[in-house]
Amino acid sequence: MTEPVAMIIAGAVVGLTDDEWLLESIDTSTALRVVEFGLALFLFSDATEIRERIAPNTGVTRMLVAFGASLLLATVAGKFVLNLDSWPLLLILACIVMPTDLVPAQSILRDNRITKRVRDTLNVESGLNDGLVAPVILFALEAYRRAIDSEDALGALGHALSAVVKSVLVGVPIGVAAGVGLSAAAARGWTDPRAVRCGILAIPVLTFAMAISIDGNGFVAAFLAGIAYRATHRDIPDEPLELTERLGQFLGLGLWFVVGAIAVAGPWLHWTVVVYGLLALTVFRMVPTWIALIGSRFTRAERVMLCCLGPRGVASIVFGLLAMNSMADSPDTELVVGATLVVVCASILLHGIGAPLVAARLGRSGRGAMADGSD
Repeated sequence: MTEPVAMIIAGAVVGLTDDEWLLESIDTSTALRVVEFGLALFLFSDATEIRERIAPNTGVTRMLVAFGASLLLATVAGKFVLNLDSWPLLLILACIVMPTDLVPAQSILRDNRITKRVRDTLNVESGLNDGLVAPVILFALEAYRRAIDSEDALGALGHALSAVVKSVLVGVPIGVAAGVGLSAAAARGWTDPRAVRCGILAIPVLTFAMAISIDGNGFVAAFLAGIAYRATHRDIPDEPLELTERLGQFLGLGLWFVVGAIAVAGPWLHWTVVVYGLLALTVFRMVPTWIALIGSRFTRAERVMLCCLGPRGVASIVFGLLAMNSMADSPDTELVVGATLVVVCASILLHGIGAPLVAARLGRSGRGAMADGSD
């Protein structure tokens, strides 16, 4: 049994026995900040790994193009599947159901039957698309709030761009200063591995706090801080990111627990929501990805694997909870919660069971892996 499954079951048990206090506590500004901070830790950790994985990769650019097309497809198709006319709401749903996360199917990263460049592409993609979709969902949520009173898309765009600019002004300088400072301290023996681990954890904490204090976006700032830190630091021994990654994983387990609690106490799902979630896990990802990979150096089997192996997880949960809190008492909240539950729960079953089957059917031993190129 995987960790997400275990936590979902535990959350469901508590959800069946409590007096709705858990659900009420989730829908608060404090809970929202905790959720955002959890995503900030994930994004920071992912960003620190991008540089070393993206150079030898052959498909990152194409996969990002495919991801953008998937967002567009999920937005447009949602209008007909869900019978909605609100484009901000459709974009919010697309931002929730499309970002990938390898946590529900960790076996992908350890399975040598899947070629290294496929595993690296999926790993980098899952880190990048979370960071890229964050400003998009900020814009969509702002547009949704403004659309309740009047159509003011330009004002929503300006608010979102302002938040992103503030995040850049906070995240990049802190990441650069931390990379240079920690590298210098480690090289001169002014610190030890335990202090370095605490120092690195302080980067996303400080970045997140400063960004939200000036009305920026905390997890966008943390993502940029991770990229800047990785670009400026020299090698630091003794697993310096371990503490940050472990804390992020712990908060992630809490999010899976929340999913289980909401699943048993949440609203009854309309069949159109189920169909939309299943399409997001299959057609909305597979078609754009296959088209984007035409003419690439990937073999046919590798293309199929990249199309099929796109699990959903923590990012979808965080964006779903973010939307739920931002919409307050809107009737659309049930739709957002339903889409989030369908996509993350169905992904655990579909990708948890399907990933090993795809690897067995199409994969090959890493010993015969082809040389990596660039695209």
